[in-house]
Amino acid sequence: MKKTLFSVAACMMAAVSFAQDVKIAKAQEQIDEGKFKEAQATIAEVLANPKTKKLAYAYNVAGQVELRLLSAEADKYNERSPLDTAVFISSMDKAVEYFTKSYELDHQPDAKGKVNAKFDYGTKKNQYDIGEGNGNVEWMKKIMMNYVLCAQFSMQNGDEKEAYKYYLKHLDLPKSPLFTPAQTDSFYNAGKDIYEKVGYFATQIAYKEKWYDKVLESVDVVCKSEDRITREDGYWMKASSLQHMGDTAKWLNTLKEAMENTENVNYPQIILKYYYDRHQQDEAMKVANDFVAKAPGNKMAHYIKGVVLMDQNKDAEAMQSFNKSLEIDPEFVEAIANVGVLNFNEIRELNQKATTDNRDPKYKEQQQQLKDKLTTTRTYFEKVQTLAPEKSELWQDKLANIDNLIAVVDTNLAEVAKRDKK
Repeated sequence: MKKTLFSVAACMMAAVSFAQDVKIAKAQEQIDEGKFKEAQATIAEVLANPKTKKLAYAYNVAGQVELRLLSAEADKYNERSPLDTAVFISSMDKAVEYFTKSYELDHQPDAKGKVNAKFDYGTKKNQYDIGEGNGNVEWMKKIMMNYVLCAQFSMQNGDEKEAYKYYLKHLDLPKSPLFTPAQTDSFYNAGKDIYEKVGYFATQIAYKEKWYDKVLESVDVVCKSEDRITREDGYWMKASSLQHMGDTAKWLNTLKEAMENTENVNYPQIILKYYYDRHQQDEAMKVANDFVAKAPGNKMAHYIKGVVLMDQNKDAEAMQSFNKSLEIDPEFVEAIANVGVLNFNEIRELNQKATTDNRDPKYKEQQQQLKDKLTTTRTYFEKVQTLAPEKSELWQDKLANIDNLIAVVDTNLAEVAKRDKK
């Protein structure tokens, strides 16, 4: 009796499986006939309560349906016609989900431990006849860029949180299990500029929303950008997020990375301030020396060492460091300005040692030395003004001060000259 019951149950299961296989085939026919909505409804019945051994095929067909619906909306977009962005976004999500699921099922080993995948590229005809070039992997490759459009549509709809989600999906899609590591690398390399921009957009949204942990999910691709401003912004958002999260160690490491990979003097200045505020000048010098040892050809390395030395009143050594920085980049305005400051320190010393007695035989010579030094020093700040007029804090007050001093020296020399004529 039990055998009979089991036999009947087996027959019923086989009947259900056969009925679902028929529905899968029907959905495929509907796709071929261009009846995409009908095919979507048919395959949905199968996926709702799957009782078929052809489940990998079922998900493949489900993906095909969403691909066709997605393509129809994409055609409207390319033709600049009104499109249903909700359908576009939904079909993109479902297509990725279904092709991924089909791939995973298709790659499950059989009882002998072998994998006999049928739906990767479809380069060989099989019993499902999906056609050459129409497999899960190939289809996924064709739709990879559509997540960017999903994000843009979300932005147009005023939903930045959704936009962030789809920017992040775009960044992660090359890591799909459908792709080999070599393919993943090739996607990132081929679309480097796009991935950097997408990473920047995602990071901006996360930073604006104060999702500091999420900033860290996308910011690294921004920090690797070849665009200077993009890279600097990336490091700033990363460092600021870590600071908000209270992770001082990672914050400092990020600032050091930024110092080494950007030309923004704010980063080394923030690092130095951190150590100076804690009276850790030795640590500041260690950072500078390590940087020079690591990157002797980096102008920022010599610049930061010069700043540390200047703060220690080691002007001669600081001058050497700034000059090394200027050998690498003769137009490095912060280094030029600091050379000017060091020259002005010499002027201060000369002035302190100079006699104030205009009848002293050395008076005229010393005043002329002061004027020559002031005139030379002025050229540094003039150059800074020419190269970076917007950075008035580096040159404006200095030039005004020097001009006032030159005027005083000229007056002193004129009085001596007038007296000598009598």
